[in-house]
Amino acid sequence: MRKLLILVLVLAVFISCSKNSDVNIIPKPVNLKQAEGNFSISDKTIVRADSADSVAVNNAISLVELLNQKGVGCNFKPEVGVDSTSSIVFTTKGCPDSLGADGYMLSIGPELIIINANGAAGFFYAIQTLRQLMPANFEKNDFRQKSVTVPCLNVIDKPRFPWRGLNLDCCRHFMSKDFVKRYIDLLAYHKMNVLHWHITEDQGWRIEIKKYPKLTEVGAWRTNADGTVYGGFYTQDDIREVVSYAAKRHVTVVPEIEMPGHSVAALASYPNLSCTGEPLKVETSWGVFKDIYCAGNDSTFIFLQDVLTEVVELFPSPYIHIGGDEAPKYRWENCPKCNARLHNVKLNSYEELQRYFISRIAKFLESKGKTIIGWDEILEGGRPHNAMVQAWRGIDRATEALNANAPVIVSPTSHCYFDYPVEVTNLQKVYSFDPVPAQVDSAKVSLILGGECNMWTEYAPQETVDSKVFPRMLAIAEVLWTYPQERNYNEFLKRVRNHYARLEALGVSYGFEQSAVEFKSSIGDDKKSICVEMNKGQENLIIRYTTNGDEPTQNSARYRKPIVLTSSSILKAAAFNNGKRVGDVFERSFVVSKSLGKPIMLGFVPAEKYLGGSRQALVDGRLGTPKYNDGIWQAVQGSNMEATIDLGANQRISSISLGFLQNIPSWIFLPKRVDVFVSGDSISFEPIAQMHCPDNITRQPLVVYRFNASAGKEIMGRYVRFVAHNPGPCPEWHPASGSPTWIFADEVVVE
Repeated sequence: MRKLLILVLVLAVFISCSKNSDVNIIPKPVNLKQAEGNFSISDKTIVRADSADSVAVNNAISLVELLNQKGVGCNFKPEVGVDSTSSIVFTTKGCPDSLGADGYMLSIGPELIIINANGAAGFFYAIQTLRQLMPANFEKNDFRQKSVTVPCLNVIDKPRFPWRGLNLDCCRHFMSKDFVKRYIDLLAYHKMNVLHWHITEDQGWRIEIKKYPKLTEVGAWRTNADGTVYGGFYTQDDIREVVSYAAKRHVTVVPEIEMPGHSVAALASYPNLSCTGEPLKVETSWGVFKDIYCAGNDSTFIFLQDVLTEVVELFPSPYIHIGGDEAPKYRWENCPKCNARLHNVKLNSYEELQRYFISRIAKFLESKGKTIIGWDEILEGGRPHNAMVQAWRGIDRATEALNANAPVIVSPTSHCYFDYPVEVTNLQKVYSFDPVPAQVDSAKVSLILGGECNMWTEYAPQETVDSKVFPRMLAIAEVLWTYPQERNYNEFLKRVRNHYARLEALGVSYGFEQSAVEFKSSIGDDKKSICVEMNKGQENLIIRYTTNGDEPTQNSARYRKPIVLTSSSILKAAAFNNGKRVGDVFERSFVVSKSLGKPIMLGFVPAEKYLGGSRQALVDGRLGTPKYNDGIWQAVQGSNMEATIDLGANQRISSISLGFLQNIPSWIFLPKRVDVFVSGDSISFEPIAQMHCPDNITRQPLVVYRFNASAGKEIMGRYVRFVAHNPGPCPEWHPASGSPTWIFADEVVVE
């Protein structure tokens, strides 16, 4: 009888509804049919649920509490009556099993709203959809009205992936407890369900551990060069509060306790856990550091097990993230204890020693009912015991994890790193992300749990996080919730722009969809010119530019059509609104030379994440900026960089120059030497120059340097070859001593 009643109510909704105005729900529901008319929620509205259905009752009450807080004085009745005029009905009856735990059905008619779900999460997400149908100012803290209206529609919805997360780094820059809770609200509002909480690092240990008080007495604070002290940590009561807050919003908090690398703050607190035992300080700079937990010291494992015992008690999550990334093996290679461990457990490499380390921790956590997650480096010595993998160095790493039969969370730098500037990873690029690798074995698709966006905070103190995360998190939310066949970027963008009013009401200081000024260049058919287009980050902006190196002002030339450069130029541009500049001045240097657009054969395999836009990056006319992730630089790690350019015909060559980046904290070094050769037949090459970097440049932490080879006299040649020699591992004085270095190149200029 009860099922019949629900069916009658649902049919009543469908019969009473027809076409209505657009709605702008993010993430987009799987199936949404709009209708005509509205439902008014007021003090005449009764929110109903069967008293025997506790899940429905609890969620019905939560909706009433939300509405009452906003001045909408509706009431709850623990019954589903026949007279359902102006009612909102919560029920688990009639919801298909296929919608799973997070799915829901929402039917809105002029007199009746019915919410069907199989469980609490489904009801919660239905409420979030209902909220996004209300006026945007409903989300303001001071909103007080006696009624709100929502449009008639029918929704059947469920997520594509079960893991929809944000990784929030609270170590490089500390985030207050209230800020973390605010982000839990923002995640839940957009149907995200995992907060990956990064709380231990080289630059700060952020979680109170009762047994080891120095972790927060020493490890939570760093002393900057100017003498100021920076830091903070979360007490165990803070942790419990955050975890409880998240659970009520169906967000799982997964802590990350880094090991064996990214552990300098812990080693500064307890130096006996390192390979050397020497005193260390909490790091004040960014990068990767050679001092890591000693794998040969049993005290290390005792310490970590003690720490994790307290962590497990604080976090009910079935998962504990243990990092495992960017752990240089230099200290292990030179540590008697680590070498003894390697020999005693019959291992063949230090990568296998890391697998041993992580497997030992995994087995301990398994005894506590937990599963470990590690970044994709944990696969380098073989998959550790029952480990889940988070793929960050490229989508191919997700394939590698799947081949090892490991469950995988996909979050590559190319699409999911929100510390990267928006000019590198814009909204459209994020929206194009698909966590499922191409040509994946269909039998292994179920191992792909979902994905995360990553908010690393080296250069992002708390007050800047909103502008980096939003609106890009909206794209990730939709990618992870909505099935590909239901997604369209232009339609999504329209919803995003309508959604901004909600973000403003929620107090979100969102950033740009793309760079305020975005450059796009192409080479002319004659290979003697470069066409530069500039796109603006918002519709209400005007771009003004200069080509002589001057800063653009309100009086500078207005960009109206693509600019054709026939000679090398420095193009500076800025966006203006009502006569005032918006954001930074954007600068790009372009060079027109004999090598522009010519065929190039690479004698190395460039890194996927530093391709420079294409395999033609070294002859595309763009000179790199000091930012290694500007999308211009092409890079290789641990090997030489070699390439040959075909100029098309024998011709006079007077000079050849090559640009390289040095960013020492990021393992990017200038080449040890650059050799240049010229040939007329691509077989016999004549050496033209052997160039070294000046001593005063080699130790500069950040520099763009061009190696210039002048022939002294004009020579003839068709083919130009260069070899940039890798400088070898990071030197002894480097924090990541022994790790393979990177070479970054931008352009080969032939005059």
